[in-house]
Amino acid sequence: MFYLKEFFKSLGEAYFRGTSFLLFSCLLAFGLTHRSWIAQTIETVTPEKMVSPYFVAVMDGSVNAESIRNVMKKIPGVMAVTVADESDRKEKIDTLVRDLGPEYSVDSNLMNFHSLRFVMNPSLSRESLEFIREQVVKAGGESHMNATTIRYPEVAGVMNAHPFYRYLGKAGDWGVIGILALLWVVSFWLSYDVFRSRSYLIEKFQRRKLVAAKSIATGLMLIVLLFTAMGIWHETLKFFDLVILFMVFSVFWTFSMQEWRWKPTL
Repeated sequence: MFYLKEFFKSLGEAYFRGTSFLLFSCLLAFGLTHRSWIAQTIETVTPEKMVSPYFVAVMDGSVNAESIRNVMKKIPGVMAVTVADESDRKEKIDTLVRDLGPEYSVDSNLMNFHSLRFVMNPSLSRESLEFIREQVVKAGGESHMNATTIRYPEVAGVMNAHPFYRYLGKAGDWGVIGILALLWVVSFWLSYDVFRSRSYLIEKFQRRKLVAAKSIATGLMLIVLLFTAMGIWHETLKFFDLVILFMVFSVFWTFSMQEWRWKPTL
């Protein structure tokens, strides 16, 4: 209990550095004991999951567009089905046919086409999106209807070009863990002198040994036990991740296993 109190007293002597060390210790422990949750969270914040995918189906006059629209709106995952305004396109086609001359004839069904825009839930997988698209084409008949590929609004492309999303896309959950580990190392070294100064005073006047090492070990062990219990409770804990957490904490903790000399806290 003495060393646990010393751990928090040391952190309190330099509020900003101590709070940073405690915060990033907890965040790193949380990340490695809840890595599967982080992976799921990253998947939900990808641009493709934040915007609604869509495709456009084009059909000739032999297909009842309203009937297709009413049926497909009932399919789970389809958020909206809207009828596109085709007035401008029809005028261009009519002009093109007139320019071709009177000897050129076009089937009236081809001249009377419709377009439907299907907006789908972003939480659907790629396979589910393709399945809905295939069902729409089958409903109208492949010889009378065609559909574009699955598309995303332009904002998704802009977001994917951002360095942050590119980093998450490549590194995934381990990228987040890497950032937390780096921040923890920085906060550890910032708090290094605080533990060293208190350790010197206590070892000098109370005849104790390795006070800093024992204080840091006690505090970090409490954090590990706390978040390990949370990981077990949430069913996100993996043995490999727990080993990595122990390795990160223990490697830098070994620097405290030495005889301390006085150095004032900055």
